[in-house]
Amino acid sequence: MSSDQVSLSDVVQSRPENEMELAGEATEVISHLLGDRYSTFDPTIEIWIPSVAEDLRARIEDDPIIGTSMDQWEKLDIQLKDAPREVVLMAAELVFLREVPILGIRPETRRTHLYQVLAHLDDDLQLPAEILRSFDRPSDLGGFRAGQWYYRDMWLHLSWGATFVRYWNSLDESTREQARLDPWALQQTMLECGEDHPGMRNALQFLARPDTFEPIASGTTKLRVRNGLSDWIGTVGEDDPASVDRDLFAARAELAQEFEGEFGLWYEYIREQWDDTFYDEEPDESSDPDEDAPRSRRYWLYSPGSQASEWKDFLTEGIMGLGWDIGDLAEFPDRESIRRALDVDETGASMKNDVLALWQFQNEIEPGDIIYAKKGRRILVGRGEVTSEAEYDPDRDSYRYVRNVNWTHDGEWENPENAALKTLTDISQFPGYVDQLEELFAEDSEILQEPLRESLPAYTRENFLAEVFVSKDEYDRLASLLKRKKNIILSGPPGVGKTFAAKRLAYSIMGVKDPDRTQMVQFHQSYSYEDFMMGYRPTEEGGFRLEKGPFYRFCEKARADDSKRPYFFIIDEINRGNISKIFGELLMLIEADKRGQDLRLLYKDELFSIPNNLHIIGMMNTADRSLAVIDYALRRRFGFFSMRPAFATPGFAEWQSEVGNPKFNGLVDVVTRLNIEIAGDLSLGRGFTVGHSYLTRPRSDNLDESWIQSIVYDELIPLLDEYWFDEPEKFEIWSSELKNVLQ
Repeated sequence: MSSDQVSLSDVVQSRPENEMELAGEATEVISHLLGDRYSTFDPTIEIWIPSVAEDLRARIEDDPIIGTSMDQWEKLDIQLKDAPREVVLMAAELVFLREVPILGIRPETRRTHLYQVLAHLDDDLQLPAEILRSFDRPSDLGGFRAGQWYYRDMWLHLSWGATFVRYWNSLDESTREQARLDPWALQQTMLECGEDHPGMRNALQFLARPDTFEPIASGTTKLRVRNGLSDWIGTVGEDDPASVDRDLFAARAELAQEFEGEFGLWYEYIREQWDDTFYDEEPDESSDPDEDAPRSRRYWLYSPGSQASEWKDFLTEGIMGLGWDIGDLAEFPDRESIRRALDVDETGASMKNDVLALWQFQNEIEPGDIIYAKKGRRILVGRGEVTSEAEYDPDRDSYRYVRNVNWTHDGEWENPENAALKTLTDISQFPGYVDQLEELFAEDSEILQEPLRESLPAYTRENFLAEVFVSKDEYDRLASLLKRKKNIILSGPPGVGKTFAAKRLAYSIMGVKDPDRTQMVQFHQSYSYEDFMMGYRPTEEGGFRLEKGPFYRFCEKARADDSKRPYFFIIDEINRGNISKIFGELLMLIEADKRGQDLRLLYKDELFSIPNNLHIIGMMNTADRSLAVIDYALRRRFGFFSMRPAFATPGFAEWQSEVGNPKFNGLVDVVTRLNIEIAGDLSLGRGFTVGHSYLTRPRSDNLDESWIQSIVYDELIPLLDEYWFDEPEKFEIWSSELKNVLQ
């Protein structure tokens, strides 16, 4: 699909709101740069003019300061010495532009860098209010993850920015006006201005036109994502920057037709579309699947042949089937082996949708799951419950991959949402949509109840203490706090096992591993009451529909059960959300002594209460600078429990002995000393220390030296890279210490 055929409105609606807001922080600077040439910081003078740009370029590019005796900011101080006001302002505004879209940079670091440049002015410049407000945005709330190459190329970015300004001013006004209106024309002027520096150009493209360009700084990464999304694009273009960006734009438009709401290319359900290594990665702290815990029922949309051509036969036989035939799927160990079998012409195509359908049919669907049979995108023809494992029947003429299904409904129903085009789609992550489908079929007959679980794995206080590195007294205090307050927050630096502990704390109080009595959500800056509790959502017909949120549904589930059976609602990154905005009138009802009291809901004329058997466990990352949003209202309603790195605990000592590797012992020693350094760093502190989860058991149980090497190179060094990107000497010292462990 050509980018000229893509609907801009579809693309814009799919852009994450926080990224659009981030780009908005740079709108005024960009508009002056491309328009009237005046400074945003000092609107009385022109700075985006050729003479100023050439002065700045020459200071940086023609007289470079070689060597590592000083960092890049110290070098820039020398290069800007006695520079005219206009040159200093251009340098400052370019520094502002290059650092606004960085995902991991802290607000105080951006502020420090900017004021370090502005210190070359003869007066104390009062920055505009909108610029100052941009420093209130915490890190990790949008933008791209910059590598060391981006941080350390500051001089190249300023030089390229000045070169672009010179070239921009050399163009005639009609060409500039076309570039202001057409993002592709704007990109072309950037590519033509001189030697390309993709980092700064990609940052500027995104800030100027966030409706069109992805927040990705690396040209190599863009190419990789584009190639991974080739199935969605159709015919891809060349590998030049303009073609890659046009293809990414087309891919987003296609993805927007498939996936509801806003999304970024690194969202899990989008990343799996383009990253072939996604399923090979170790899960992070928040994933933590319990392999011995029963799996919750899942819900699937399924096409019984093209336009439901096989539906009547499948209904009669009591089966569902897939039409590919590459042999017994049980013999394929991974997705790549399925892809190779499908790719008989060896084209190298990813065939993601076909591969995913076959893999999920064989390995992920389970008895008890619900199947909604569909015809095209708008019509549903049936509903049923899976009753068998997958089988390969070579004696069938076609559709040899089969599962038995108890089809409970047959007819035609209008799908409340546009269905995915894929043969098989897991819709379990869209509970609002599932609710609509269940209500739709409930009009004809009673919905099947959840299958009874014959047995659930027991889970006790002793099991918790064996898995979570806390003392008996700490567990007793934690469990007592949760039972008394009903709401607690586990706080601590990344890697101390907050999510791991939260789930197991819930299981230990239940006495069994029952995932159906837990639910997890993650807060973020734009999360709202409508996302959490209930709110109106637009429909394709142009109207609005009231949808229940996850907290409402979970409260109803807990209320319908025995009041003595506890339920646990787990909130990751609770400090990232605006608590008053998210909870609304529920902020009073979550208090322990207000459980069971009724309050009229904002969006619905009904009285609502939070059941006494529902508990809330929040998790707070102390390495997150948005901690300031935690106000008294939240602190009064939640009990707080601090989790710290547990390298000195008996539990970790037992694990270290089990590993039994001298290099691992050396790594533990280095990380212990590293945490002392981090805790004493005024810009970091104890909340940024390295948690023990970085050094605990890998999913594969492979405890060889490659695992230790991966911890060092793939986890700890990149973490320090973010912590000390502006202190390269400290970064080099500690990264060398970590590498020396492997010698």
